[in-house]
Amino acid sequence: MARPTKQGIDYFPLDVGFLRDIKIRKITKACGLSSISILICLLSNVYRDDGYYLKWDNDQAFLVADDVGTSEDAVLEVVKKAVHVGLFDEHMWNEYKILTSRGIQERFFSAVSKRKQVFYRREFMLISVSSVNNLVSS
Repeated sequence: MARPTKQGIDYFPLDVGFLRDIKIRKITKACGLSSISILICLLSNVYRDDGYYLKWDNDQAFLVADDVGTSEDAVLEVVKKAVHVGLFDEHMWNEYKILTSRGIQERFFSAVSKRKQVFYRREFMLISVSSVNNLVSS
């Protein structure tokens, strides 16, 4: 029996300038130092599951808070600020309740470019994927 096709990725690049990025600095200034661990947890969830977006539901704030040892309110505050400063795309958040960005999508599709098949939802795309041969719209 064949193994199920994996959608997400096992690791993602974290730029050495992550903490110096103006968006991260604004989030940290507004939400405190615990926001860094919350953001890394959110990014890990994005890349691990669907790979290029995270569907937000009633349980996500609890799960992230539980993972990093903070409150659900703190997680919600960080998400709200991250959307506000443009770390996550505001239109995708408002329209679909997902966390994604152009940068997330570019890193993900670059990481999976050698896979035989990658599924994506056209309505969630912020980048052009026409240059990648292995994509299947679902």
